[in-house]
Amino acid sequence: MRLAVVLERPTQFDVPLFRHAAGDGQHELRVLYTDPRAAAPAFDPELGRNVGWGADVLVGYDCAAAPGDGTLAWLRHELAGRRDLVIVNGYTRLPYLVANAAARRAGSPTALRLDSVLFDEGTGARRLVKRAVFRLGVRRLFRLFLGVGTLTLEYLRQLGVPVERTGLFPYPVDVDGLRARLQPTGADRRDVRARLGIPADVPLVLAVAKLHPRETPWDLLHAWVEAAPLDRWLVLAGDGPERAAVEAFVAERQLPRVRLVGYVPYPELPGLFRAADVFVHAPREERWGVSVAEALACGTPVVASDRVGATRDLVLDGRNGFCYPAGIRAALARTIGEALRLPREAVNATSDEVLAGWNLESTWRGLLSAAARVNAR
Repeated sequence: MRLAVVLERPTQFDVPLFRHAAGDGQHELRVLYTDPRAAAPAFDPELGRNVGWGADVLVGYDCAAAPGDGTLAWLRHELAGRRDLVIVNGYTRLPYLVANAAARRAGSPTALRLDSVLFDEGTGARRLVKRAVFRLGVRRLFRLFLGVGTLTLEYLRQLGVPVERTGLFPYPVDVDGLRARLQPTGADRRDVRARLGIPADVPLVLAVAKLHPRETPWDLLHAWVEAAPLDRWLVLAGDGPERAAVEAFVAERQLPRVRLVGYVPYPELPGLFRAADVFVHAPREERWGVSVAEALACGTPVVASDRVGATRDLVLDGRNGFCYPAGIRAALARTIGEALRLPREAVNATSDEVLAGWNLESTWRGLLSAAARVNAR
């Protein structure tokens, strides 16, 4: 089969998938980036800084980036030949609409990848307009709709998309790649703690977040103050416009066992996950939450709110972590304590079982299955 994916820029979860697909000698995948500067670090407004992935993201698979001029003409040329499926990573930008039209003109079935969820849909007139646009316009533009997880599939059902026109295209987990960055015999656990000035034998809770109104873990920080845990430490990694407010919060309350470490480059995150005893993801709204899967892949139990999409699919209560009701600080504090008591070997076994359905191979097979299904009609 011949597939193509159209998206703006490479990401830390998609590039390993594309490289994995490149090793499949029976099928072809070509990736088209609409941003001419696809390989350069990009400014993330929620982090307030440029972000790169610490490696060349345009090697190891068949891809091309748009030229500096003539992006739309380039897309039409690239998609002129028929493919078994062309997957477009959105519908609100002109290059995505042009790519979809060009693929359809060539006789290629098209699919829309999206991560929308019901709790992020808005209310009132905004919600009604968004649903009307989707039902009357977007639903007619694509043959398939590929959600990143179960919550997105539920969103599609609410918009009237039939089951047979849906499938999964998750933000996959490069389990082997993450674990390859870990040091043998747990040396990273000792080294990271030593650099942070944290004793090796105390419980350590970790949060990695964009310090932005959408994601800053204020519930976690307030729960930490209210619970006043004397036997554990908190490490918060991240940057963004609310960083100063977070630093002031910690300083004003004189929290001695809280470390704010700022932005951590992506290649260093696995060691940080391994150093922790529990990873907490506590935003009020997060459509998916890639860090949940990354923490589980590194063997760390997760506590995440029910407003994190990945919680539904990846976290099994009492086995590899816990889900708590978003905004309920007492429940957050309680589940952190419960997660600290989970046997680490059992957590690893459960996470391995869960992630097998969300890794590179299962994601690639799912895309091939979707392409076969749409061409069989």
